[in-house]
Amino acid sequence: MLRRAFESLPEDCSITIVFNDTPANDYNSLSTTIDHFLRVPEVTNSRSIMSLMAPQSYYDQIVPNEYIDIGFSTACLHWISCLQPASGDLLPIDADVSAAVLADITRFLHTRYHEVRQGGHLLLSFPVDGELSLKCAYTSILESLHDLAAEGTISKTAASKFRLPFHFRTPEEIAEALHAVRGQWQVEEHFTRDVAHPAFLQFQSKLANSSSGVPDPTDLDTYCQAISGGFVAIIGNTVVDTARMLEDKPNSADTIRTRMVEKLRQRLRKSDFWKVPLGNKYVFLKLRKI
Repeated sequence: MLRRAFESLPEDCSITIVFNDTPANDYNSLSTTIDHFLRVPEVTNSRSIMSLMAPQSYYDQIVPNEYIDIGFSTACLHWISCLQPASGDLLPIDADVSAAVLADITRFLHTRYHEVRQGGHLLLSFPVDGELSLKCAYTSILESLHDLAAEGTISKTAASKFRLPFHFRTPEEIAEALHAVRGQWQVEEHFTRDVAHPAFLQFQSKLANSSSGVPDPTDLDTYCQAISGGFVAIIGNTVVDTARMLEDKPNSADTIRTRMVEKLRQRLRKSDFWKVPLGNKYVFLKLRKI
């Protein structure tokens, strides 16, 4: 995405990139990725590219007013602040978060409004509610947490209180948020796309070659391992945060994540999640600051 943005700019220009997410993210990993990316000659050419990192939350202002020409946000606006253990408030499993969902996205858009120059753009993409989803694996995720509790990796309290820290917005919720900032942002493009998980597509291509319609055990193991590792990469830190909140001497983060990958893989292997398409519907928005 950044490479495409660079290619649209003059080769002798100066570019500043500001990377930001939340303080809970692994900024060491980000630093390594940025350094590798900016050392590729065809990326930089004769352009002068400066990179900065802002370790505050993306719900807060991170640069001066009128500082940004183009803002990108990909696959993060489905995370809800009040559902993250780091917020210090663990909500009940059945708590209504509709008000928090609207508050989060309008706060994000209001904050970005101050940072972007007039006429500048904000490009957003995040998973939303749709038939294509990750829900077929949710039961296995919650079961794997109770498996972790049974073996003592996390406490039973942490397993029972954990809640998946995201919400997939409906079209009505997105429309409500855009209406709330209609005086700040003009919608130039708004569309959705179904995006199947790459591991699911690879698994399905192999399953299609099976005359029995039953997956090869090795192919199924590979698929389960990919999905297990992917989910733990996404939500593993929130499981760790929950354990730290509720336990006096929690296991190390590496131990919790490693054991969760294995327990989730086992649960997925026993389930029939492989029969259901796995992926997400994504919304894509191009907004221009008024």
